[in-house]
Amino acid sequence: MSPDNPFLKALLAEPDDDTLRLAMADWLDENDQQPRAEFVRLQIELARGVEDRDRLRLLEVRQRDLLIAHESEWVEPLADVLKCKPGEWGGWVFRRGFVEYFHLPATVVNRRGSLLARLTPVRELFLRPCTSGNVVALCRCEWLQGVTALYLESARLNQNAARALLDCPFFKNLRCLDAVLNGVSDETKLAFNARFASIIRAR
Repeated sequence: MSPDNPFLKALLAEPDDDTLRLAMADWLDENDQQPRAEFVRLQIELARGVEDRDRLRLLEVRQRDLLIAHESEWVEPLADVLKCKPGEWGGWVFRRGFVEYFHLPATVVNRRGSLLARLTPVRELFLRPCTSGNVVALCRCEWLQGVTALYLESARLNQNAARALLDCPFFKNLRCLDAVLNGVSDETKLAFNARFASIIRAR
């Protein structure tokens, strides 16, 4: 799917809007991509909650079957951006029809994250390996505005990294931050806990 697709652009601007995802599913149907359209719809139904156990089981099995048949095709544009060879890596998770979670080295995210964020709603990042220097560089990235969860426990954040997170203007939608503070001043630690009080899992 091209980054210029108007449905994709709308979805990237409003990733919480399931109406846009369902509109995208309709577009996929109309453009001979019925399996992907079905996948988007069933993942949205699963995300909303399915009380009927038989229906739930049916959707889960169908989700698995569609991923087995089509995942390599659907993630190929993402793998190209990340310079992954087919079958080399699978550190991503589909949510509500699109890849939203990535487990990546921080250096890869810093180099290629902006391109990735033009193809899919990047919502959660688990960065390993990751250093404090990587975090400082990451905090300069405007595309982070869509990220809702950031897992940095392997970085052991120093003073500079903690301050970069504090001063970063792009974490407007962050709902979970997992970080380990190391050698940070008491003043910075207090400011860090105050800013991220409702979302932090800092140690």
